[in-house]
Parts: sequence; structure tokens; C-alpha cells
Amino acid sequence: MKQVIYFLSVLLLAACGGGSFSKGVKKDITTGLSSSYNGFSVDDIYLSDDKGNKLSSNKVALGSALLLVASGVENYKLVNGKAYPGCTIILTDKNKKELLNLPDAFASLSDGLPAAEATELKATLTTGAPMQAGETYELYVHFYDKQNVTSGITSTVKLLAL
Repeated sequence: MKQVIYFLSVLLLAACGGGSFSKGVKKDITTGLSSSYNGFSVDDIYLSDDKGNKLSSNKVALGSALLLVASGVENYKLVNGKAYPGCTIILTDKNKKELLNLPDAFASLSDGLPAAEATELKATLTTGAPMQAGETYELYVHFYDKQNVTSGITSTVKLLAL
């Protein structure tokens, strides 16, 4: 009986691993960035400055740009060989008041991208007014597949403005 259960377990795991579906969670303890993904496969998710350097904290200088990057993104539902990524960016203050709400920061990509060009997604936040130095803000970014809304990458991080 144990052999049958073991065999069925191995068979089930093999069947689940055979598809292109992916689900997971990533946490960056240096910045506090917390991410989950469903449907996409993802190599890495991180914060960087505008020069592409990975950040090692959640502190950001007002007037600077901050990028949330998802790299190695695959498993889009392609239409004529093209991917159609979307990106929601929301910034709230400590009282949960929205300071920024971009429902689709990638709206200009209405013609899609070749799949090879959609493997790295970047959401850019330029800090400044009404943000204030010494205050904490929450950045929410959701990357998604416009052709398959169940596929997404959701990330949140608390930012300290300097």
C-alpha cells in the first residue's frame, strides 16, 4: 500500500511539474520587498536605482527614481508571438491615502512586445512632492498579463523618504 501511495505521489508531482505554470513568494530581507507571483515564472524581483544598481535598503532620497524590477519573467499567453504586460503602481502614505494610482503604467504598449523583450519588467517611481522626508510610504506594484489576468506578480515595500 505504501508503494502505491508513493508511486501516486511521484506521478502527481511529475504531472504538476510538466506544465509552464508557476507560483511562488520572494522576500528581500535587506529592503523589505515582499513579492508573490502566480502563472508567471520569475527569476528575481528587486529594487534598484535609476542606474540599475540593486538597493540594499528601503531608504530613498526625495527627487530620485526607484525601480521595482522583475527579471526572467516568462509564461505569457502570447498573441501572434507577442506578450501584453500591464503594470499597476500605487503609492500610499502612512494613513493609506493614495498619493499615486496608475492603473496601467504600460498602457503605451498596446501593440505588445516580442516575448523576448517582455522578460524584464520595470515599474519606476520618481519620488517627490507630496512625499515628505522622514515619512514612510507603501509602494504597491502589480505586473500582469493582459491576455491572461490570472497571471501576475504582486510586490509591496515600505519606503522611508530621506
